[in-house]
Amino acid sequence: RKFLECINHKKIQSTNRNCEVTADVRHDGSEPRVDVTFADGERLIMKGANLTTIEMLTALGSRCNVKELKEEQKRKKSS
Repeated sequence: RKFLECINHKKIQSTNRNCEVTADVRHDGSEPRVDVTFADGERLIMKGANLTTIEMLTALGSRCNVKELKEEQKRKKSS
């Protein structure tokens, strides 16, 4: 829930207007997890029981940075 709170913060949302956050909160006793689907279809699944909020934010940020670098390299090649 803390991760969701951080992701939904106005400053974070303003950095990427294409980001859509959908919460599916379940009370069935299942392990908490965050399932991120990127625009290219790739998924990042993080099991919340084993990770802190900071670790989850870092993992998401790292994945986003890698995707951004790949996109930048692709643009440089096509120029």
